[in-house]
Amino acid sequence: MDEFASAVLVAAVQRAVAVDGITVDAPLPGGALVPLDMKRRLLAGIADAHGLLPLLRVGLSLPALPPDPAVSALAASRTPEDLFERWSRLERFTHSRHRVAVREAGPEHLVAEHVGPPGAPPAPAEDALIVGVLTSLVAAIGARDVTVTFDRHDGVVLYRDGGFTAPPPGQGTAVWHFGWSSLAAPVRVVGMGGGDAASSARRVLASNLARRWTVDRLAAELAVSPRSLQRRLGPSGGFTALLAAARADTAADLLMNSEHPLGIVGFACGYADQPHFTREFKRRTAMTPAAYRSAFARPAGQPPNDHLGHRADRPAKAASA
Repeated sequence: MDEFASAVLVAAVQRAVAVDGITVDAPLPGGALVPLDMKRRLLAGIADAHGLLPLLRVGLSLPALPPDPAVSALAASRTPEDLFERWSRLERFTHSRHRVAVREAGPEHLVAEHVGPPGAPPAPAEDALIVGVLTSLVAAIGARDVTVTFDRHDGVVLYRDGGFTAPPPGQGTAVWHFGWSSLAAPVRVVGMGGGDAASSARRVLASNLARRWTVDRLAAELAVSPRSLQRRLGPSGGFTALLAAARADTAADLLMNSEHPLGIVGFACGYADQPHFTREFKRRTAMTPAAYRSAFARPAGQPPNDHLGHRADRPAKAASA
């Protein structure tokens, strides 16, 4: 089976190197995925001609790209460890052949390694792209004084004071040591007061579906006790039902109104993996995500469809995931 890579990353690479005045002979991505060999040739060509520095800077271009649900879910991480957990979940959804494995994590540091299948480790160019993206995301989520090195003690500095430095020739590029001085305090959502508890809770859940939500975490965001929250959500089916509805509603909107792959949709909506996405979405709509998209996807040129609340009562069609 052909292997594919994210068109978002490929587009970010092309934009970043263009800012550096580098011209690449590669077609622009025309969909959500591009052939993996195309991405590899693109990265290898840039690294051979210009070194790793342009690839390290790619993550800085993500904010300038069109909105992408996977990037939004990553950028909503609360801590670097949360970010890396979400990245790992995204790799599972997209069946990535390379993985970022966290080897050590603490309040102000994290050690990760970029690994591949036996005998096929990532190339330095692929290491540079991924560590650059993750570094930019770590800084974007509020980590202060971020430093990244290739070695724990007196190592080669990759990132410091907001700037990247290319590693010297022969330097190993697969193990990354992240450090930071503190984290910016998360913005607390205003409590629900005397308003509709279910609407307030659903709004908070939908703002960060990729977070590992619990009743306690949601109650903290809404400035109420967990017991009070559970009582007030009871008439709407409770916390579990509300979270499931928020996920399915957002997933339905993305399935109808975007061309993002099913794996990206499932990840952005907080499902654990593809089977979980398929099972839970079908439970609410009587259709698999693929069948739902086939039935209700917006034709080119038409305005966005309505959301799940106006679509879930349509008759299901027989389809496989």
